[in-house]
Amino acid sequence: MLWVKSKLNNLDRKLKNVKKVERFWDLDFVLPEIEKDFIVSLKEGGTPCLHSQKIGESIGIDNLIFKDETKNPTNSFKDRVATLLISHARSWGFDKVICVSNGNQGASIAAYTSIEGMNCINIFPNSIDIGKKAQMIAYNSETIEKGNTIDDILILSLDDKYKDYYQCTPEFNPLTIEAQKTISYEIFLQIGQIDWIVIPMGSGELLVSIWKGFKELREAGIIDEIPKLIGVQSQSLAPIALEYLQETSYAELDTIVKESLASGILVKDPIYKDLAIKSIKESNGTVVIVPENNILIALEDLIEKEGIFAEPTSALTLAAIYILSEKDTFDEKEKITCLITGSGLKAPYVLEALSSRTKTMKMGGILSTKLKILSQISLSGSKGTYGKKIRDAIDSVSLPAIYQHLKDLEAKELIIRKKKGKNVLYFLTEKGKKVLDALDILITLL
Repeated sequence: MLWVKSKLNNLDRKLKNVKKVERFWDLDFVLPEIEKDFIVSLKEGGTPCLHSQKIGESIGIDNLIFKDETKNPTNSFKDRVATLLISHARSWGFDKVICVSNGNQGASIAAYTSIEGMNCINIFPNSIDIGKKAQMIAYNSETIEKGNTIDDILILSLDDKYKDYYQCTPEFNPLTIEAQKTISYEIFLQIGQIDWIVIPMGSGELLVSIWKGFKELREAGIIDEIPKLIGVQSQSLAPIALEYLQETSYAELDTIVKESLASGILVKDPIYKDLAIKSIKESNGTVVIVPENNILIALEDLIEKEGIFAEPTSALTLAAIYILSEKDTFDEKEKITCLITGSGLKAPYVLEALSSRTKTMKMGGILSTKLKILSQISLSGSKGTYGKKIRDAIDSVSLPAIYQHLKDLEAKELIIRKKKGKNVLYFLTEKGKKVLDALDILITLL
């Protein structure tokens, strides 16, 4: 990695000359050198850091920021990877590439090879979002659908018949890390030093990329500390988070993968697991395992309160913020950045779930509000929560209506109340936990 160290020597001076990040290649001084004639670009990068309009205030965080990667050309952070990999492939004389992915990288690679007239083979599991598959097909990529998760098919890209293909599979091409670390540089250039950054984890490579970017900034003396990394996984499959918490090891994990809204991060045996855990620990960060029933709620909040239409994998980051804020993890003045990795347009089933609620206002609206209330109480855990705090988190419902819902839920023995000083705190019962899961499934199907 000598080229990295040589670039770091003059990094401070060069960063000072970058007044505003407009595009990915504005950060070429932190990337491998590629001659300009070989660069393939769709004007990726330079995505905005958006300060929270409503959510931050409602949960007592003054500086909640969303790094919105949906603004990239194919609507995900993987365009950063595609521009570097396809440019690199061209500089080496390749005219065909192969990629195994959970969807976003494959869609981006397909777009960038398409404009160059290069042949592209995309291999993906049957769990990927249909919108990502549609992008690959639209960009004239050859598609192969196989296996239930990425773990089942990674090896396919290493077959001898593909030996003449440039390798775009993220697990097998380290330039993926180099491309994705530019997110860290952009965040620094746009908003300066941050305290926390929340990142969805599948294989762990995105978190490792963010860590590497901030680590280079620290080694160059540009920032004092690497922000605390929060790695987030779904309760459906969380091998990195579980091992970090020392609750299990990969060998003990149930290999039957449950269905998840966050299909983009369903990885049973993450190749970057150990390095991701090391990165989190080095940054004094933590991990969060998000219950499935919290994902759609966070997704709706991003849409309704922030105007960000994210894919479910991205909504995990906000769901994690809700969980940690209930535990008083953050100081109100700290800068906390949620990484929004991709667009909800890639997951049409989310559109169906959200639009169908509008069509069933009477039943769906009532159930949706009760689901939100139960979820807020669930997030509070053993501490409990009170009516006004629930109202602050669900600002589309009046306080009297919140208390009426609480009364209904208590009558059905889904919650219990306890008096603490002048406050009445609400807690979820075991029956309530079971109903919460069932309600979430029902709302999704409505």
